[in-house]
Amino acid sequence: MNAFLNGLRAGDQPDLAAFTRELGAALPLLAELPRTPQDPEWHGEGDVGTHTDLVLQETYHLADTHALSGDARLTLVLAAALHDLGKPLVTRRDDSRGTPRIVSPRHADRGRSYLAYRLPELDLPHAVTRDVMALVGHHHDLARTLTDGSLRAYRRLARQVDLQALYLLEVADTRGRVSADRDSKLEDLELFRLGAQEYGVWDATDPYAEWRADIQAQLRGFPDAYVDLTLESGILDHEAGLISTPHEAVARAYAARAGFPDLTVTVGPSGAGKSAWVAAHYPDHAVVSLDALRDELAGRRADQSVNGRVLQAAKEQLRVALRARRPVVWDATNTRRDFRGVPLRLGFEYGALTTLAVFQPPLSTVFERNPARTHAVPAHVVAAQVDLLEFPYRPEAHRTRVIGEYGETLDHSGFSRPPRP
Repeated sequence: MNAFLNGLRAGDQPDLAAFTRELGAALPLLAELPRTPQDPEWHGEGDVGTHTDLVLQETYHLADTHALSGDARLTLVLAAALHDLGKPLVTRRDDSRGTPRIVSPRHADRGRSYLAYRLPELDLPHAVTRDVMALVGHHHDLARTLTDGSLRAYRRLARQVDLQALYLLEVADTRGRVSADRDSKLEDLELFRLGAQEYGVWDATDPYAEWRADIQAQLRGFPDAYVDLTLESGILDHEAGLISTPHEAVARAYAARAGFPDLTVTVGPSGAGKSAWVAAHYPDHAVVSLDALRDELAGRRADQSVNGRVLQAAKEQLRVALRARRPVVWDATNTRRDFRGVPLRLGFEYGALTTLAVFQPPLSTVFERNPARTHAVPAHVVAAQVDLLEFPYRPEAHRTRVIGEYGETLDHSGFSRPPRP
C-alpha cells in the first residue's frame, strides 16, 4: 500500500480532493463526483462531491468514537469515500412522473462492479478490497432489510457484509446530507441495529454458524462436497422462505446422497486467466467452452454471428454432463449476471453443486496479458467487458471462489474446507 493508504489506517483525515489526487489514477471516477448533480429534495447539500466530503467528516468522527484502527478504519474510510462512486455512471434526469427529478438507479451495484478490478491496483489486502466492495454494494440494503424485517433477510445481508460497519457507513451517509427525512432515517438505522442484535447477527462473523455446526454433525463422515451442497442449498432455501431449520435442509438434500453433478462457472474478463487456470486445476472435468464452440461453428472465436447456435450447443453439452453427473466447467467471461445465470439455472435444475470461480486480478494485469494470449481479444472489447461488468454476489451460487493475479485463491465461501490452491 502507498503512504496515503497507510495514513488512512493510522488516522489521517483527508478530504475528497486528496483522495482524487492520490487514488485518481486507479479510480478516475473520483474526479467526476463534484460534477455529478443530486436531487435537491434528498441531497440539499449539492453535488455528489460535496456530499462525499460531508460523509468523510462524519466517518472520521465515528471511527474515532468507536476506536477503529488499522484495516477496520481503512475499510470504513475507503467505503465512505467510494460509496457513491457509481453515480457518475448512472445519474440522469427523470421527467416520467411529471416533476423533474435527478435519479441514480442501481448506483451502489454499479459502483461495486466498477471497483472490482480497480481496487486491486491499490495493493490492498484482499480482505479490505472485499469488504469495501461489500459496503459500497450493499449500502442501500440496510433499509430494505429493515422493511422486510425477517430473520432470513437479516441473515442474507449479514453473510455478505459486516453489519456493524454497514451501520456506521449509513449513519455517516445520512448525517452527511441535507433532507427533510434525515432524522427519521437515523431512527430507522437504530431500529435496524436493534433488529440485528435481537436476531443475533449484529456481531456474527457467520450468521449460519449454528446451521453449519448442526449439519456437519448430522453428516459426519460424508464427503465435503455433499456437506457443502446440503448447507448452501439449505441457506438459499431458507432465504427464499422455503425452510426454517437445518434439519429441513438435511431432509431436502437426502436424494443427493445417491450422487449429484458438480458445476463450476468461471467469471472474469478476457485475459483474467480463466482457461489456463481451469486446464491446470480441473484436467479431468468436462469443459463447455463458448470460445471453442464459436471456433468450431464459425471458424473464428471472435465471430459473434453464431452466438445463438453457440449458446444452444453449449447448453446441450452442459445438460449431457449434468445428466451423467460428471464434474463440468462452463468456461466463458460471464461478466454479466444474465449470461452466467444460464448455466447456473441449469445447474440448480439438475441438483448440481454450483461454484462460481471469480477471477479478480488488477485491471492493468488483464490488459497486459491480453496481447500475449494465443487468442488475443481487441483492447476495446476487454474494456467493454469491464465497463459492463456485474460482479457476482454470494447468493448467485452455492459456493464462490475468488482467484487472484497468480492463480491463488484469495477468498472462498460455501466450502467446508479450503479449496485447492
